[in-house]
Amino acid sequence: MESDESTRLLQAAREDASADDLVTWDGPDDLENPTNWSPRKIWCHVTLVSLLTFMVPLGATMFAPAIQNVMQDLDSTNETLASLTVSVYILGWALGPLLLAPLSEVQGRLPVYTASNVLYVSFTVGCAVAPRVEVLVVFRFLAGAVGSTPLTIGGGTISDIVPVQRRGLAMSLFMFGPILGPSVGPLAGGYLTDTLGWRWIFWTIAIAYGCLTVTQILFMSETYAAAILERKARYLRKATGSPALRSALASGLSTRHVLARAITRPAKITAKSPVNALLSVASAYVNGVVFLLLTTAPVMFQAEYGFSPRGVGLAFVGYGAGNLVGLAAFTLTSDRYVRARAARGALRPEDRLLPGVVATPLLAAGLLWYGWSAAAHAHWGLAVAGSAVIGAANVLFFSAVVGYLIDAFGAYAASAIAANVVLRSIGGSLLPLVGRRLYAALGWGWGSSVLALLAMVCAPVLAYVFVRGEAIRAKHPVQLSS
Repeated sequence: MESDESTRLLQAAREDASADDLVTWDGPDDLENPTNWSPRKIWCHVTLVSLLTFMVPLGATMFAPAIQNVMQDLDSTNETLASLTVSVYILGWALGPLLLAPLSEVQGRLPVYTASNVLYVSFTVGCAVAPRVEVLVVFRFLAGAVGSTPLTIGGGTISDIVPVQRRGLAMSLFMFGPILGPSVGPLAGGYLTDTLGWRWIFWTIAIAYGCLTVTQILFMSETYAAAILERKARYLRKATGSPALRSALASGLSTRHVLARAITRPAKITAKSPVNALLSVASAYVNGVVFLLLTTAPVMFQAEYGFSPRGVGLAFVGYGAGNLVGLAAFTLTSDRYVRARAARGALRPEDRLLPGVVATPLLAAGLLWYGWSAAAHAHWGLAVAGSAVIGAANVLFFSAVVGYLIDAFGAYAASAIAANVVLRSIGGSLLPLVGRRLYAALGWGWGSSVLALLAMVCAPVLAYVFVRGEAIRAKHPVQLSS
């Protein structure tokens, strides 16, 4: 059967056109409709998107252990450039979605995936051969911008093909990459830097992502219903010679107009949807805390415990383990809770946010555990355990938020997620720049306490949206199709 999102679009289109001129599905069981694909095909697409979303965040932190080696090899002592080599990649995540998400809703998901993946491999090779730090920064930014594609439209792909009652498992797989990638990155990056040199970090990423790109080109199909029906309408116009035929999901506007309108959609969602704005600000802070941890933990473990770069990478295993625990908790509870609500006839998108309500106090607890363990020079295992709690909270938070945006914004989920990704990526790129100074001024204990206090501020925000979100959305509807 058609998804709810496609059904709403079809109904809107039929109000303005003769049914004889509309090109739609060939019945409720049309196999061209992605919602009618076989489970095997659906989960192959979910898995491929999840692997892409694993590789891109991996590139964000895999490079972190090599910063000092890069600065020495490229003969630079500029500390700002040293920080930018890591944070500018995250800044690319903030800007790329502004164009890529709207493009996916105008031209379809498939061409955006293909073009972005090819460019990502090319820009990563540029990083591998960069002769100067300035060139490396430029290529890192470009790689981050095009690499944001699976992070941004992957949720839209899942919305296209997976029914809402089963999206919890799909979202868990999708979030596995962005969550586990940053924890595996330092471990792999430290090993490659010590054994083969820092340039092999980028060669390794380029080779692995290149293999995924070839797989994507060979096996991925278009999932966006509007793009599929538009392609079908073009074929029928040519085959029948009837220019009146058009997709049932077509807006009747020019491609240029539709694209311009779609590009403004993420900003429109943020400006006119209070729930999206609140969640985006909270996401920016949580993401900033996570990347602050990933960039300052090497300093802490080296300074307080005398770890080597490779030992620092091993210490991130705790953070990765916490990610897995959080992922398992979300997988086991989210769909079960949603199905129970649906059985009572009380299902609403806000039900996806319950894990996020729990996540923010958990994040604060993890920060306090991690920071004060280091301040007290307690056994390094306690600090690692604290980072594991932070990892679990991170998974629960972002899985809940992304799941909510998919359910609440339906056909425009990619733009809703893009709006969130933009702000959370800004947080992820800016907060780490002040992290070292924060800890230098306050120490590991009190510095983490400040961060924990701000995390607790996010808790009532999530609780408020969970309780009042449906009423807020009804009071402040966002007219995305106008």
